[in-house]
Amino acid sequence: MLALLVMGSMPMAICAQSAAPAASPQMQQLLDSARVWLAKGRPDMARGIVEKALVSDPTQPDALAMLGQIQLTSNQVIDAGKTLQQLQKLYPHHPATLQLAQSYRLATTDRTALAEARLLARSGKSDEAWQKMQALFPNGAPSGALAQDYYRVMAGSTNGRDRALAELRQRTAKNPDDLGLALTLADLLTDRASTRLEGLDIIYRVYQRQDSNRAQALELWRRALNSAGRDDPAYYVWYLRYLKEVPDDANARDALAALAKKGGASYVPPPKESAPVAAARAPAETPASVRQGRAWGEQGLVAMRAGRHDEARGLFERALRLDPDNASKWRSLMNTSAFWGTLAKARNANAAGDPVHGEALARDALKMQPNQADARKVLATSLIAQEKWAEAEQILRPMVEAPKPDADALEQLARVYVATHRTAELTPLIARAEERATGSTDAMRELRAQLLSIEADQMIADGRHGAAVLKLEEAVRLTPGNAWLRYTLARQYRDMGLPATGRGVMDDGLRVEASPDMRYATALYLNSLDEIDAASAVLAKVPDAQRSDGMRELAANLRVQGELRDVRALVAQGHRQEAAARLDAMAAEVPDDPQMLASIGREWIALGEPEKGLQQVRHWLDTHPDDPAIGVRLRYGELLASANRDDELGAWIADARARPGVTPEQQSGFDDQLLRLALRTAGRQMDAGDFKAAGQTLEAVPEAGKADRRWLLTQADLREAQGDYRGAEASANAILKKDPTDAEARLTIARMEARLGHRQAAEDIVNQVLADTPPDDVDTRLSIARRYTALGRNARAQDVVDPLRATNGERSDVTMQAGRIAQAQGDYNGAAGLYRVARQQEAAEGELPSAEDGLTSAGRALKSLQDRRQGQVATAIIQSNESGSSGMSRLNATEIPVYLRIPDGYTGHWFFHADTVILHADTLPADRFDPAYKFGQIAAWGNAGLRPIDQSDKGVALAAGYDFSGASNSWRADIGSSPLGFTVHQVLGGFAYRHDFYNASLSLDVSRRPVTASLLSYAGARDPVTGDTWGGVVRNSITVRGAQDVGRSTLFASLGYGTYDGKDTRSNQDFRLRTGIDWPVYVSPDQRFSSGLVVNYWHYANNQHFYTYGNGGYYSPQKYVSISIPLDWRGRKGRWAWELEASVGHSDTREDTAPYFPTRPDLQQLATARMAAADLGSPYYGSGNGGGFSYTVAGALEYRITEHWVMGTRFKLDRSHDYAPNLGTIYLRYFFDRQSLPVPYPPNPVQPYSAY
Repeated sequence: MLALLVMGSMPMAICAQSAAPAASPQMQQLLDSARVWLAKGRPDMARGIVEKALVSDPTQPDALAMLGQIQLTSNQVIDAGKTLQQLQKLYPHHPATLQLAQSYRLATTDRTALAEARLLARSGKSDEAWQKMQALFPNGAPSGALAQDYYRVMAGSTNGRDRALAELRQRTAKNPDDLGLALTLADLLTDRASTRLEGLDIIYRVYQRQDSNRAQALELWRRALNSAGRDDPAYYVWYLRYLKEVPDDANARDALAALAKKGGASYVPPPKESAPVAAARAPAETPASVRQGRAWGEQGLVAMRAGRHDEARGLFERALRLDPDNASKWRSLMNTSAFWGTLAKARNANAAGDPVHGEALARDALKMQPNQADARKVLATSLIAQEKWAEAEQILRPMVEAPKPDADALEQLARVYVATHRTAELTPLIARAEERATGSTDAMRELRAQLLSIEADQMIADGRHGAAVLKLEEAVRLTPGNAWLRYTLARQYRDMGLPATGRGVMDDGLRVEASPDMRYATALYLNSLDEIDAASAVLAKVPDAQRSDGMRELAANLRVQGELRDVRALVAQGHRQEAAARLDAMAAEVPDDPQMLASIGREWIALGEPEKGLQQVRHWLDTHPDDPAIGVRLRYGELLASANRDDELGAWIADARARPGVTPEQQSGFDDQLLRLALRTAGRQMDAGDFKAAGQTLEAVPEAGKADRRWLLTQADLREAQGDYRGAEASANAILKKDPTDAEARLTIARMEARLGHRQAAEDIVNQVLADTPPDDVDTRLSIARRYTALGRNARAQDVVDPLRATNGERSDVTMQAGRIAQAQGDYNGAAGLYRVARQQEAAEGELPSAEDGLTSAGRALKSLQDRRQGQVATAIIQSNESGSSGMSRLNATEIPVYLRIPDGYTGHWFFHADTVILHADTLPADRFDPAYKFGQIAAWGNAGLRPIDQSDKGVALAAGYDFSGASNSWRADIGSSPLGFTVHQVLGGFAYRHDFYNASLSLDVSRRPVTASLLSYAGARDPVTGDTWGGVVRNSITVRGAQDVGRSTLFASLGYGTYDGKDTRSNQDFRLRTGIDWPVYVSPDQRFSSGLVVNYWHYANNQHFYTYGNGGYYSPQKYVSISIPLDWRGRKGRWAWELEASVGHSDTREDTAPYFPTRPDLQQLATARMAAADLGSPYYGSGNGGGFSYTVAGALEYRITEHWVMGTRFKLDRSHDYAPNLGTIYLRYFFDRQSLPVPYPPNPVQPYSAY
């Protein structure tokens, strides 16, 4: 629009003028030359001439005014204002000053009023438009480009046409060199058949002058001939002259041929008559019907100029019926409106993403005007959209290779070359076009830059971001003032993780040319970085009069973002009620702005009121049923996703994209929403362990979506969850084929290498990604830090994150990662503080809590950390039984532990046990020597007078201890006793230490624990003959355990040595070795199934598997070797957690002979005689080999009743030769603090102190 204000406007009469020196002849010559260039639309050339003039006379008023006009033309309104201030200070009343002041006013404060006047004129409200125009120009008609608007509006007003023509004739007579004014007069004259030839004559004279705007004159000439039609031979000569200038205009050639058939070639115009004679021969008053027809025709012209071609055609048809004398004119205009209407529909079809329909319409237009350039280019656009490259090239190449190459066609052909991978042909193509092109080198530079941009777009689409940046940088060097090329380049830097470099590109642009567009583009870029204040500051420097609708929309958006940021700050500070009130007030201010309502709605969703957030936008849509509002529907889809309404989103997208008017860009937006919906769905299915469904969801994505890196990364996650680490690497490598620099794909491969046990390979990849990542690529560096943490390289992770905290400490993800590192290093207090800060930052950023647990990432991390401080009290009933000899090896045990756990900071817990234990070995048949001789001292003393004896005991075990759990090490110390009340009780205790390495662990256990194999070994027993007590055996041991991950599997081994002692029992020693491999068959976030192989070896110094006095009553083979295959399935779902275990194995054992009374030779001697007398052999237990097949089945189930209460159960069955114990447990646990994280698994049954 500013181009129309180039020459501004100057009142026809200026009353007061400043005394300013007249321009010298040399100065006047320079200014005339500058005016010529300005009239030709070359302000750059005009500026150079004016600047040269000002060197010789810096205060010359006409030169300064001309500079101001050039600045307005170049959208440099601020500079123009400064020039005007200089003129007003030097020559306040000079005509040049007043002219520039008026031009400046119309370009700034009165710009909207001028646009309204034009709109009224186009709408047929000519009188209203004229009133506004008179208000804008109170001193009379302007000069320059605005004169055309002024006189066009005047001519359309009541009785205004004659006045307009009279004024224009008068002004052109006084100023014959004002060629713009002459074309304005000609434009009005050619509107009517009676004056059209006069207008054509003026146009022809102007066109012949080299200092005129010949392009404008030629366009008026073409329009006049179109209005004239093909019936009046008087126009033959004008078509003939026109075709000499535009030989390829097929429509004009057809008209010339038609006029030739009507004698146009021999037509002799009537002699021009004097004005009085012409007046004398003037026809009678035009009939009313004819005047009405011409009025319809005038309205048709207005409609056609406004782009309402169908409406214009109907008006021309009415004009034809009422004004048949101008039939050729009205038919010509009908054809013209039909052509341009069809072409407009073709353009709209292309814009709406329907190139097939666009192609058909463009071909229809070409049937009306074969070879018309605009129609050919629209057809090429349709063909390119359908990837009909050869057909498009066939259409475009003749236009490019014409004597005057078509720049737009050249740009389209370049797109074809890029899409068909023929970029090598671009340079010679442009060079050939430059040889034939007439125009400035600036124009060719701009075209070259545009072609480079096209190449860059294709490279970006192919994932070749580095190469695209090089092309864009070259394009920016060619056209440093092109704001949008800079914006594209800056966004590429941003997407490559170089936001600061992108900011530098835009800052340089502001230094080169601080135009409104450059400020707008810079503000958009800063907004994309969430730098709201900086974006607002840049945009604020664009004067309101120069702001486009997009600029105003961005300014409003930035204002709302600032207000929403304040709302989030209130939420972060805990002022939720005040934040809600602010949101309600904001919504009340913008009830008719659905985009703003969507932004407000998102905050309601963040506040936990999704229905209110959705309702505001839904209400707007419901009250505007006839408005497709595709952009609003896109935003509503985003809100549904934010509100976790994925079940509604698919149907919403299907309905929205089927509505009319959806552009290709919006269709892409819907495609992106559907892709993200599929990826979220697959993610949930993976979390639930339903990998088959997740795979089906991913496979259902269209092929175009499968090429998206996000899809490939999700596929990698699925394959990782299935244990297919090499497959996951293949998915990541598919991304790297397109973009070898993709950091996320490379880090995914590093993660897989770590999964495969290749720690060094994984670390090497991470190191390389770090070396390739710029310091300001925050997101990638955070991902690198996470990988280092996962690899156990916490110091490296710290080195990466510390600089980020210094420069981006306000970001929640940066603070979160610092917390994770602190936690990994064992600084739990520091981590908790960082998580709390991150939680506040998330609120300020508008982070939405998860629908599953109502927590944000920081909230979840803090809750997980707080669980380390969880206290509890628990109890259980544990029932076990083992078959065996009544009163001796048989055992029925009931344990009722009461466990109290009190937290001590984040790393420690005090714990206490009070376990009631009831043991029952059934009845010893002491009244029968056989089998009673195998118990106590009966074999030595006999059983005279003895009756059956109930073998039972009970007591309460007390214990206390401290449990420490750090980041990489843990330990536990405890002291207690076997149950007080038992026949024999012992002091117990132990110390265990464990250190975890990256993929290995090592632990040490030193302890004194009870042997609970029998009533004798655990509680001790009383001899029924003498009343002596013995038993209550404890094992004093030291055990070393180690584990090492090897790929997906884990090798483990433990080595232990123990000594056994009890009251009046023979001491014993054992050596134990256990080793094996654990192999995870199936692993998901909520389930794990594993198998492996386990080998055990035991050796005891002596055999005490007996119940006579001095023996301990526990299994103690001199050799025990077993091999078994374990199976373990553990998992969780909802509030449930479970574990099922089974194993099958085979063992080989040997037990040596043992005396009946190993601690009492006297009893051994007595027993020899008594047993011989009873024919029971000698008092020695025999040796022998044993073993065979064995199996174990166990299971546990746990349920979270409430956020504080948990209950569960467990069972275990062991079966082997002569060994068949059973165990069953039911337990209840109360947590002091609320449990909100997922149920842990496997279940954790309450453990009695005897099982430590």
